[in-house]
Amino acid sequence: MNITFITLFPHEMASFFSKGILGKAIDRGVFNVTYLNLRDFADPPHHKVDDYPFGGGKGMLLKVDVLDKAIQSIPNYQEARIIYTCPKGSSFTQETASSFSKESQLIFICGYYEGIDDRIFSLYPIERWSIGSMILTSGELPAMTMVDATVRYLSGVLGNKLSLENDSITSGLLEHSQYTIPRCYKENHVPGVILSGHHGRIAEWQRKNALKQTLLNSPHLLVTADLGLKDKELLSQIIQEETQCQL
Repeated sequence: MNITFITLFPHEMASFFSKGILGKAIDRGVFNVTYLNLRDFADPPHHKVDDYPFGGGKGMLLKVDVLDKAIQSIPNYQEARIIYTCPKGSSFTQETASSFSKESQLIFICGYYEGIDDRIFSLYPIERWSIGSMILTSGELPAMTMVDATVRYLSGVLGNKLSLENDSITSGLLEHSQYTIPRCYKENHVPGVILSGHHGRIAEWQRKNALKQTLLNSPHLLVTADLGLKDKELLSQIIQEETQCQL
C-alpha cells in the first residue's frame, strides 16, 4: 500500500510514522508513506498556499490551484482513493479502516484554516471523512488516526493476527479489564478468577467483563454485536448486579 499525505507539516508527520510498530512495518516494506509539502507547489517567492474567501468571512482557504498541482504530482493519482479530513465528512469507523486497507493507494489532504476551495471537489472524486464532531487546528491528527487504524489490517504490521481480531470494536465489544503485577496495590486486588489458572472460568469472566464494559460505556455496540444465548444471560446478570449496586 502507498500512502501520501499532502500537508504543511511533513517532518512532524514523518516523526510519528518513524517509530514503534508502524515504523518497523515501513522498514519492512509492508506499506510506504510519502509526505508532500504543500508549499512546494505554490508560486515563489512567497509560496502562498491560502487566501481570503470571496464574499467575505473570517479565516483563510487553501487554494485550489496549489492543491491541484500537488495531487497531479502523485504517480498514478487517478487510481488512488483521495480522502479529505473534514468535520462535514462521514464518520470514520473500524469498518471504514477495513475498507481503506483494501486499497493499493491512499491520498490524504490535510486541511487548515477554514477549509479548502470547494472547486477541488469538482476536479477529483475526493471523499470527506471525520473522526468526530469536533474542530481541530489542522487535518494531520485525523489523517494519522485514520492511517493508524487502517494499516493495522495489513499483513505484517501486527505480529499476531489474533491481536487484531480480539481488539476492542473489531470483536464487536469493548475489551475486558486487564491486570498485571503487583497482585495487590493500595488494597486493590486483581480478581481472584484471573489468578486461578482455570482457563474456562477466566474466559467466562473476560467475556462477562467485556459485556459489562460495553454496556456501561458504549451500549450502542450491543445492537450490532453477535451475541449468543450465554451472552444474553450474562448481560441479564450484569444488569441485576448493577441495579443492586445502585440501591
